[in-house]
Amino acid sequence: MGLKYVVTKQVFGFDPMRSEKFVPKQVITGQVTFNKLCTQVGQICGAHRGTVQLVIAGLVDALINNLDDGKSVKLGEFGIFRPSINAKASDTETEADATKIYKRKIIFTPGTALKQAIKNSSVTRYAVPDTDYTDGSTRGDNGYNEDDDFDDPTA
Repeated sequence: MGLKYVVTKQVFGFDPMRSEKFVPKQVITGQVTFNKLCTQVGQICGAHRGTVQLVIAGLVDALINNLDDGKSVKLGEFGIFRPSINAKASDTETEADATKIYKRKIIFTPGTALKQAIKNSSVTRYAVPDTDYTDGSTRGDNGYNEDDDFDDPTA
């Protein structure tokens, strides 16, 4: 399937001419639910979906404990999670304390396998479905005739 994109018109603030440019933008074509992902992992590994959910819950708990201790956590080919902060600068060392921290976050760096997967993905322009039916056809609330065959990407 690969990655999908649409072309959007954009004006950049740094351009003194304020000319319109056209930029490809990523399109997310659906979302896999946690239950469906656990079922898929279970089918790949030969484990029950409940077992996969239990292991993932334990993994999240272990991640929380280690990140809370200020450690980075490497999950093999999956990648590395590390805690990070954003803070305001101070003029003196004594002023630079915990009150200057305004954001805490987790940074994820994908592993080699994930980087290769996205690097090798095909990229195609996404055709936005036509919702203006001026041909007189009758469409249901979802934009399809009752007898249209299609694959639901979110299923």
